[in-house]
Amino acid sequence: MQPRVSIIILNYNWKQFNQDCLNSVLSQSYQDFEIIFVDNWSSDWSLEEVEYLFKNEIISWKIIIIKNKENTGFTGGNNIWVKNSNAIDYIWLLNNDIIADKDALKYLIEWIESDEKIWATWSLVLDKWNEEFFEDILVNKKSKLTSTFFWEVAIIKAPIEEINSWIYNAVSISWCSFLYRKNLIKFPFPEFYFAYWEDIWLSFFILLKWKKIIFDTRSIIHHFWWWAKKSQKKLTNLSIFHWNKNQIINYLVFYDSIIRLKLFPLFIITQVWHLIFNFSLIRIKIKLKSIIWILKNKKEILLLRKFIKKNKIINNEDFIKYFSSKIIDEELIYNPYLKKITILTNKISYIYCKITWLQ
Repeated sequence: MQPRVSIIILNYNWKQFNQDCLNSVLSQSYQDFEIIFVDNWSSDWSLEEVEYLFKNEIISWKIIIIKNKENTGFTGGNNIWVKNSNAIDYIWLLNNDIIADKDALKYLIEWIESDEKIWATWSLVLDKWNEEFFEDILVNKKSKLTSTFFWEVAIIKAPIEEINSWIYNAVSISWCSFLYRKNLIKFPFPEFYFAYWEDIWLSFFILLKWKKIIFDTRSIIHHFWWWAKKSQKKLTNLSIFHWNKNQIINYLVFYDSIIRLKLFPLFIITQVWHLIFNFSLIRIKIKLKSIIWILKNKKEILLLRKFIKKNKIINNEDFIKYFSSKIIDEELIYNPYLKKITILTNKISYIYCKITWLQ
């Protein structure tokens, strides 16, 4: 009997993406799934369009519609169905600004079914504006992009074996396309994250449980990341707030006090690095606002730290061996001047990590 999958697709005012995304999912070669389309109180009639275009799939329960009465963010929107999907073997979290190749789900299922130590599998996500760039790095050059202490962009630890060079042990995951075992992870995200860096939360939690995440470059997702960013024109202040807040939370909850102390200078450098290349007085104000939020909600963060400590199997000394000393992976930087600054910053970070025995 094939395992059953719930595919959760979250929508908030992204009408232009839903039709292509849903059609690509419905066309998957692996068909034992249901689609849970969660709408976060959209105002652009995107939900009504989905209900009209896919009325037959909704009638046949291939697509289940959930209408939230408020915007619960990425975390709340995904958690709402996960809490009630008891008969499901796997959850596949997908962005709605993607198009999935027809075998994307098949390859993810193959690997997660092959080994009980594999808790999650995820896809090669190609930016629609830079597909050749990413495919060249990850597939043709087979570069081993390193996972950094704080940034979400670097993803690969090492190939599992040369004869299957399309399969990698992953260190962090992307919520663009992420399949995980439903019975092992009851709630994927702490809801006060709202949005941003929750994928790092989930991948770090799995690693601390000493379980595997598999990255399969044959499972391909085409992501309209830059297109979506252009359509939004700019990040809202709320988005920047959650981006900053959640990065700080991950730093606080996943590392013990000694490691946090050692990592603190590097953490400050990452904050400065981000401000230099996205400088504005508003961003400084929002960073301060995120720190104030954390101070006001320290009780919830402490409870999350206790939860991590209770569930983790490996200690922090082993945990940090997964990560590179890099501030950000220079292979992912396009601008030549920014790349030079990044390389220099990474060299300084490397020396610091050697001195402090972080690496």
